[in-house]
Amino acid sequence: MVKRNLRQVTFGLALAGMLGAVPVSAGSTQKVWSPTLVLGAVLPTASGVKAGADGAEWALPGGTRVVASADAELRVIAKAQHLAFAGRKDVPVYTVLLKSGSVRAIVPPAATSAIIVAAPKKASVIVASGEASVIADTQVAVANHQGSTSVGVDGQAFRSLPGGTVEVLGGGRHALLAAPASAGIRSVVFAQDGRAELGAFSFAAVDGARAYRVELRDTKTGRLVTRAETQATNVPAGFAELDPGGYTLRLAAVDEAGFESARPLERSVQVVGLGLPAGGYMDPQGAVVVPPGSRVVLAGSPGLEIGFGQGTFVPAPPSLELLRSEPRFVVFRAAGAADSAELWLVPRKARAQIEFGQRAPRWPGEPLPISVRIDGQNGPAEWANVKPTVSVGVEPVAVEFKRDGEWLRGSLPARPGVGPWVVRVEVKDRTGLELGRNFIEVAGAAR
Repeated sequence: MVKRNLRQVTFGLALAGMLGAVPVSAGSTQKVWSPTLVLGAVLPTASGVKAGADGAEWALPGGTRVVASADAELRVIAKAQHLAFAGRKDVPVYTVLLKSGSVRAIVPPAATSAIIVAAPKKASVIVASGEASVIADTQVAVANHQGSTSVGVDGQAFRSLPGGTVEVLGGGRHALLAAPASAGIRSVVFAQDGRAELGAFSFAAVDGARAYRVELRDTKTGRLVTRAETQATNVPAGFAELDPGGYTLRLAAVDEAGFESARPLERSVQVVGLGLPAGGYMDPQGAVVVPPGSRVVLAGSPGLEIGFGQGTFVPAPPSLELLRSEPRFVVFRAAGAADSAELWLVPRKARAQIEFGQRAPRWPGEPLPISVRIDGQNGPAEWANVKPTVSVGVEPVAVEFKRDGEWLRGSLPARPGVGPWVVRVEVKDRTGLELGRNFIEVAGAAR
C-alpha cells in the first residue's frame, strides 16, 4: 500500500522567491544563479523553512541539488564559500543548515560546485561528489551512498566516510542496505495519441528494509514526475501517467533510520507516442491496424531503439511505414535495456458490403430494405462502429439500422410521387474513413 505522506504526487513550484530563489519552470534547463526551490513547498520558520508534506528540492548553482524530507527544518545559504579540496581550487560550496529531519545532497559528475551540510551536535558533512544523506533526530547520522563524503565533528579534522556506509555520530558505522536486485519494470510503453500509464510492477525484497522509495524523473531535464513510498514489494497500476519521452525510474530500499540504499536501482523507461493515420487504430490485442501505404509517427526520445527481429537495434526513426498489404513486426527497446516491447503493424482490409432488398424496386410500394456488412481481414469485423448514411437524390434521409448477426439492417420508407429516385448509401467507420458505397435506382409507379 502506498503511504499517504509520500503518495504519488506531481510537484509544482511553490514559494520560488524564498531563499534568494529565482523562478524556474518544472522542466527548465536554464542556468541556476542562486539556490532555487524547484519542487515541493516550504513554510517560513524563525531560522529558515520547513518542508511540506511532500518534501522539497532545491537546485543550486553549479548543478548540485538538495532534497529535503517531509517536515524537515533547514536553511539553504544563498552565498557560496570558495574552498579548495580534493585537488580542486576555488570550489563554490553551498551550505545547508539542517535543524531536524533529513536531507539528500546530490553532486552529479558534471557539477562544478559542492555542498556542506551543518547538522546538530556540531557536525559538518562535505559532499564533494556523488550523493550523501544526513538525518538529524535524537542522533545525527550520515550516509555516503556513493562518491566522496567527509565528516567533521566539533571542529576536528574531517575524516572520509566510505561509500555505502552509515555513521551514527558517537555510535559507530554500518553498511547501507542494498537496492532491490531486480524489478519487473517495462522499459517501453506505448501511448496512442496521448499519455500512457506506466502500469503495475514488482521487485525483489531486501532484508532489513522497512519500506521502498520510488522516484520517476524526466531523463533530459531531471524534473521529478512522481515519488512514492511503499512497504510492499510492488507498485500498483496508476503510479504514473506519462507523456511520450524518456524517463528514469529510481528504486531504493529504506532502512529503519530512513536511509536509502547505497546505489539505488535505476531503469530507463521510454514512452513511445503512436501517431496513427486516418483510419488507423489499436486493436484489443495491441496491434496497430492502418491502411496500407500509411505511416505511424513515433514520438519518443534519443534513447529509443528499434529492431526488426534479427537482434540488431538502431536509433528509432521519426515514423514507420506499412509499405505493402502485409503485417510488419517491430521491436522497441530503451537503449541498453535487457527487455523490449513488440509491436505489429497490420494492414487494414475492412470493406463495406451494401445490399438492397429488391432487384427492381418501385415506388409507391414497399419500403426499400438496406443491409450493410463489414468484411475485415478475418471475416466479419464487428469491431467497426460504422455509420451508414442514406440519401434520396441529394436529400439526406434518416434511417435506423439495427444489428442482425453479421449485418446492419435498415428500411427506407417508400416515397410518394412519380419518380424515378436514386438512393445512395455510404458507410464510414468511427474515424471517418470511407469503407464503401453503393446506389440503386427506384422506378416510379407504372402509368
